[in-house]
Formats: sequence, structure tokens, C-alpha cells
Amino acid sequence: MRQPEVRELGSAEFKAWDALVAGSAQGTVFHTSDWLVENALLLDQTLILIGCYDGEELIGGCPLYLSRPYRLLHVASSKAVSTPYGGMVISDTGDAKQRTKEVHTNRIIAAILEHITRQGFDYVDLVNAPGLEDIRAFTQQGWSPAVYYTYVLPTHNDLFKTASKDVRQNIRKARRLDISSARIFDPDIFWNLLIRTFSKQGKEPPVTERHLTGMLKLIREKGIGEMRVASMPSGEIAAAEVTLWDAKMAHSLFAAASPEHLSTGAATLLCYDNVNSLKERNHRMLNLMAGNIPHLSAFISGFNPRLIPYYGAEYPRFRYRILKRLKDGVYPDNRAR
Repeated sequence: MRQPEVRELGSAEFKAWDALVAGSAQGTVFHTSDWLVENALLLDQTLILIGCYDGEELIGGCPLYLSRPYRLLHVASSKAVSTPYGGMVISDTGDAKQRTKEVHTNRIIAAILEHITRQGFDYVDLVNAPGLEDIRAFTQQGWSPAVYYTYVLPTHNDLFKTASKDVRQNIRKARRLDISSARIFDPDIFWNLLIRTFSKQGKEPPVTERHLTGMLKLIREKGIGEMRVASMPSGEIAAAEVTLWDAKMAHSLFAAASPEHLSTGAATLLCYDNVNSLKERNHRMLNLMAGNIPHLSAFISGFNPRLIPYYGAEYPRFRYRILKRLKDGVYPDNRAR
């Protein structure tokens, strides 16, 4: 078996990259070149796509966003704002037996990890999509594993029957209050709602207006998602949600709710209507995210989704560990005993 070639892809190879993503069990909309390039541009980060070739065939890869925190460290990550995960994509092996699949996957991951470590990054953080179910190739290379969670909701069920009692009560309440939802694509509406949501918590929004507007523009231009809004009878916006999709499933990307209308059931009704709308258009599953945020998990789990783990791995070098300890106020010699 010949050694695969690993190298950074040029823009002329993005078509091959997108074909790999589309056919890979790990590939998501967050891996596509359009999404990666636009997100990196709006974040003022450098993007590289690492490709793994077997002869002329692209058989695997991994996107990385590069940054220089504190102007000292050289950091690479597969996740960023608007990109909850990315990581490895592996070409499909069809009906191959388990051993063949594992050898194929491990060979590609090992080659890519070897290439990444040779680049001399101070810290690398890879958070893989849920489609990558085995990260032994990472741990065997000395990377530290991490486990994350997301909620995936099949859309074919009768959601009103399968959801919790609290969810059903909130839907009924919202309907009694004559709250309605509709598909409305308006970045200004979402941004204003997001500002109010986080201002109430004394926090800054997790995205800038420029970044949010840019990604929403991409979603609309590429036809890969939509925005849905829940409104009070007065016309006031109570909640909004941005959903995007790929061939495998839909993904709940952004959501915000008016602090003044949290008790109305508007956010619950919005999620319920969104699921039913996706069902009507033959989207089989909705990735609700939120599995790693306790207060959001409490809300999302009421819809009776499946809790799905996904896996990350990190590779910190000595300089990163020292600077992190200094930043956190823990000196290298002050170790717990």
C-alpha cells in the first residue's frame, strides 16, 4: 500500500474538495469551500484546506482556521464562529468490511495528523463532525481526546405527540396568545433581537453584525438555509431562528428570543413550526445543537431528540501550555499535589 500524499489544496482543487465533502459520512455544510472561505474572510482568519491524496484521488482532508492569539502563538482550529465543528472528512468505502473501513480511515487520519504536527503549530484544536465515530487514530498519535454533544431530531414523527408535556403546554400557550411564525429573511431583525437577548444578560453577542450579516447573505445566495420569525399579534418580534442544511440534515445555526417574551411560549412554537416546515420539504433530521450548554439543553431536550456524541482532539505544545497557565494565573511550578 503506497503512502498517501498530504498537502495544502489550492483554489483550483476546491471543486474536488466539495465533491469529497458531499460523498463523505463526515461531510457537512460547515465543510464546504463556500462556507469555509466566507467565514474565514469575515473573521479575518487564514483558512487552509489540507488534502490527502492517493495518487490522483482526493481521499480525505481537514480544514483549519489559523490565528495568532496574543501575537505570540500560532493556533489552528477546525471550529470558529458559525462553524461548530469541522475536522476530518474521509472518502466513502461503500460496502467494505469493518476492517477495511478502519484501515482506510486510520491511514488517512494518521497521514493528516503527521502533516499538521510538522507545521509547528503551538496549539491545534480539531472538533470533528458527528459522522466521525472513531478517534482512536488521534489518541494513538498522542492527541488528547474530548467529547461533545448535540441533539438530533428526526422530523418524520408527530412532534406534538413525542415532545414533553412542558413543550406541548408552551405551544398551546403561544397559540392562545395568537403568536404566529413565518419564514422572513431579514438580517436586521435577527441582529436587533440578538443584541436585546445578550444585553439582558450583560454580555456581548457571540458574533459581530458584520459577521452575522455576511453569513446570512451567503446562506440566502447559495439557497442553503432560511430564517424563521415568531411574532406577537402586535407585530413585535418574539423569537427568531436561522436554519441551514446539507444533503444529510438541517442544522439550527443561530437562535434568539426577546427577553420580554420568554414566558409566552414563542420560542417553543417557533422550534415546533420550524421542524414541521422542514418535514414538509423532506428534510429528515434537524441538528438542534445546544448539547453542550446546560440551560439550552434543558429547553431542547423537551422535544425528545436523540443525544449524539461527537469527538474532538487537541495537540498543545509546551509554549502554549506555559502561556495558558500564565493567563489563567497558574504558574508551571505551582502544581496541585
